[in-house]
Amino acid sequence: MRYIFLATILGGVLILGMFGLRGHKFNETPVEIFPDMDRQDRVNAQSRSDFFADGVGSRKPVNGTVPVGFSVPEVAANVGDAIVDGFSLKGNYFNSGQIGDYYGDGLPEEIEMDKDFLIRGKQRYGIYCAICHADSGNGNGRVRSFGPNGGQIPIANLHDAKFSDPSNPEYRPDGEIFEIITIGRGLMGPYGGAIPAKDRWAIIAYMRALQNAKINAEKQQGKEPAESQTTSTE
Repeated sequence: MRYIFLATILGGVLILGMFGLRGHKFNETPVEIFPDMDRQDRVNAQSRSDFFADGVGSRKPVNGTVPVGFSVPEVAANVGDAIVDGFSLKGNYFNSGQIGDYYGDGLPEEIEMDKDFLIRGKQRYGIYCAICHADSGNGNGRVRSFGPNGGQIPIANLHDAKFSDPSNPEYRPDGEIFEIITIGRGLMGPYGGAIPAKDRWAIIAYMRALQNAKINAEKQQGKEPAESQTTSTE
């Protein structure tokens, strides 16, 4: 037993002597069993690259190409025009959610409301929104239980009157929801850089469909739409 113990110690010393401790400084190239991606075939931002003739590592998009999932616009867009397949520009209702100094309500005229548009909204909602607001929109998504000290994160219930009832003094019209998705509010971060403008409107359309489905279900059961107790992050 004593020899096994000594052999284990000697083996550990031998391994440390061969490979060294991570963080030690020495002149020889270390032997790396797991390099942990310390060296990669990549180019850092704003760095030089000998791969290209001009030596510039950061490249402009190739002419005539568009990102995956986007279509080529039929005509060049002017500032303020609706970029149906892209991200927001300031200007009209489609891109800002505002009409003059006020938030608009309803979908922009550039949007064609049909089944495919709602399906797209459901898909985008499932990717970006359901993790917090839940599939039903009631604010009980998986993220809610990860509050500090075992508590719950206050997440907006999209069925609250201020989101679903236009007669409520705190009602958020579609244009304001669009702005919240774009630049964030409260604990909710901005999604304007991740979700194109048209998809933001699709999410809003699907959110309204969820609200209407809940209201209609309660009417069929002979109940008044319930006031939610979920605290909003706004």
